[in-house]
Amino acid sequence: MPVRLHSLKILEIIIGSFFAAIGINMFIVPNHLLAGGVSGISIVLHYIFGWSIPILMLLINIPIFIAGFYKLHYGYVMRSLLGLGSLTFFLSITKAWLPVIPVNDLFIAALFGGILQGLGYGLIFRARGSSGGTDIISLILRRKYSLNIGTCNFLMNAIIMALSLGFFDIKYVGYTLVTMFINGYVIDKIQLGLDKANNVFIISDHSNEVAEAIMREIGRGVTLLQGRGAYSNVEKKVILTSISMTQLAKLKDVVYSEDPAAFMMVGEAVEVLGKGFKPSPIKESEELEFGLKRALKNIEERRSSQEKKETSNT
Repeated sequence: MPVRLHSLKILEIIIGSFFAAIGINMFIVPNHLLAGGVSGISIVLHYIFGWSIPILMLLINIPIFIAGFYKLHYGYVMRSLLGLGSLTFFLSITKAWLPVIPVNDLFIAALFGGILQGLGYGLIFRARGSSGGTDIISLILRRKYSLNIGTCNFLMNAIIMALSLGFFDIKYVGYTLVTMFINGYVIDKIQLGLDKANNVFIISDHSNEVAEAIMREIGRGVTLLQGRGAYSNVEKKVILTSISMTQLAKLKDVVYSEDPAAFMMVGEAVEVLGKGFKPSPIKESEELEFGLKRALKNIEERRSSQEKKETSNT
C-alpha cells in the first residue's frame, strides 16, 4: 500500500473515531439509549454499575484482539487497534467538554446519535479498519465456520438487545433499534457513496448506431458484448454501459430515438469506480496530495511576492 494512501486511511480512522465518540457522548449516553457490539455492552454496564465506558471497552477487547492477531490479517488488526484506541481516547476527552444538549424527544436523540455514529464508523470501515469487538469476532467466525459477517453481527446485537430488556424500559430498546438502523444506513452511504449508478444492458438490431449515440450525446463509455438469442439463435451485439441516475432518462431518449424496438435492462450498481464516476482509492489519494502541494506552492508564491514588494519599498 502506498505511504500516502496508508496515511489517508489512518486519518480517516482517527476522524471517524472522533465523530463516533461525539455521537455516543452527546446523544446516546445522556438519553440512556443503548448500542450494539462491545460499545453497547460497555454502555449497559456503565448504566448499571457506573463504570467507565472507555475502560470497559478496552478490557473487553483485550481477549478479542489477542484472538484477532492469531486468526486475522495483521494489517486489519492493527488498523482496528488504532480505531479502538482513538475511539476510547475521544470518548474520554469529549466527555469533559462536550455540551449535554437537552433532547425532549428520544427519536431526535436516536436520529442524531445514529447519524454521527454511522458517519464515524463508516469512515473507519472505509479505511478497512474497525473499532474491534464484534467485527473481529464475526471475521473469526466467518473464517472458521464460513458464517456470513452480517448474520453474525445481527445475532450478537440481537442477544445484547434481548438481555438489555431485563434492565431497561422497552422504549429505550425500541429507540436503540432506530439508532442502529440509521447507523447502518449512513455506514452504507459512506462506504458506497451517495451517487447511485445503474448498469444498463441494451439489445438492439442497430447496436453500433445506439452505442455511438450514447457516447456522442451522453459522453459515457460503452462496451459491446457478443450475445446469441436462445430462441432465434441469432447473434447480436449487447451494449453495456454504466450511467448515473440523473442521466438515465436521457439515455432512454437516446436509445429509443435510434431504435424504438430496442430491449433495455436497467439494474442498480452497488458501486462504480473509474473515469466519470468515483475515483479509485489510489487516484483519490493522488488528487488529495496534488491539491495539498498546489496549495503549499500558492502560499510560497504569495510569500515570495510579498517579500519582493517589501524589499523594493525599502
